[in-house]
Amino acid sequence: MSPAVVNNTAEPNLDISFQGLFQSTAIHLLVLTSADYLILSKLVFDWADSYDAKDWDRLRSIIAPTLKVDYTEVGLKKWDNMAAEEYMAMITHPGFLGDKKIKTQHLLGQTWWEKISDTEVIGHHQLRAAHQVYETEELKTVKLRGHGHATNEHYYRKVNGVWKFAGLKPTVRWNELRFDEVFKGLD
Repeated sequence: MSPAVVNNTAEPNLDISFQGLFQSTAIHLLVLTSADYLILSKLVFDWADSYDAKDWDRLRSIIAPTLKVDYTEVGLKKWDNMAAEEYMAMITHPGFLGDKKIKTQHLLGQTWWEKISDTEVIGHHQLRAAHQVYETEELKTVKLRGHGHATNEHYYRKVNGVWKFAGLKPTVRWNELRFDEVFKGLD
């Protein structure tokens, strides 16, 4: 074993203040309780995995009563106060993620958290969303592939003491392959 490892008895530096890069007044934006961190991390996982599994009951269980949704960079529009059922109708629409011939994986990269208040947090997430469209619902023959690369702002809000997913705003970095042909549209 390396002598550097054997002789290292010092505690690890867990300072997340970015060693003075931010003024002390901005540090509070990065501080979450460990419980909130774990809950929010599970929430973003459940968001992505419910999209990919088309588990609409799970998605419905984690969303706030109203959501801020800005899909302008993915060809839709912005809603500042979308009702939960409107959001579910949009996401599950056959021209969007409700299409049974579309398989996805929303793969999360690095995340950082911005605490707005004790009841509001913004998650900044790196995201690659892989999309594969099949010829039929039997999912045997691939028709096309299209993938999106983005950073997402996700909004989280405590509702009756429980953290909920309260919306998103993707910033598209780039798309590849035939991404523009993946979805049929909401009309």
